[in-house]
Amino acid sequence: MEAALPQVHQSPAPSAHDDKAQRRTLMTEAATEIIAHEGLRALTHRAVDAHLNLPTGSTSYYFRTKDELLAGALEYLRERSVADFENSHLEAPRTVEEGMDIEHVATRIAQYLDLQLRTRPHHIKARVALALELSEREEFRGTISDALFSQSRALELFEALGSTEPAKLASGFTALIEGLAFRSLLEGNSPLVPGSRRVDVFHEAIASYLLGVGDPEPLD
Repeated sequence: MEAALPQVHQSPAPSAHDDKAQRRTLMTEAATEIIAHEGLRALTHRAVDAHLNLPTGSTSYYFRTKDELLAGALEYLRERSVADFENSHLEAPRTVEEGMDIEHVATRIAQYLDLQLRTRPHHIKARVALALELSEREEFRGTISDALFSQSRALELFEALGSTEPAKLASGFTALIEGLAFRSLLEGNSPLVPGSRRVDVFHEAIASYLLGVGDPEPLD
């Protein structure tokens, strides 16, 4: 009696939905590269097609208008930032007493920001350009604010730290993070903030902000 042949388990073939999602991701990534290197005005459907060596009209099939392409690029930036944030395991402390040390929180966030600058500088440049162009348009504001550092996670952080105004402080904190990122891109590896000290500089700024959150103790 012949031995039964071992079963070969094949991965299912990619669905049309998966293929469409991959195409959209390639196009939105290309859009961020064009915005970062050539400016927002250079972004057109034809430019994305040319960037990816696709037939003319390919990008228009997935994003009918330029607003849809811009919205797709912003959502892609937001999703990448959320994924990187989650992979960094930046856990917010439950309380000041029980949670992790604020200095440690500041270090982890500084390392996260440095990682973004090292691995995704064109995404940060694109985010700045999109923010300047679209900040007055209500339909884009929510996605813009989450494109680098999650506003909701910042809110969780300040709620855990016991702030009486967590939303206000979270907004200020994300502005600080964005300012540090933008200034670093603007100056590059300058003598003021050399790349080797960037995490330390970020840590000092972030820790100072976080340490100032607590209510001052009453004077005797």
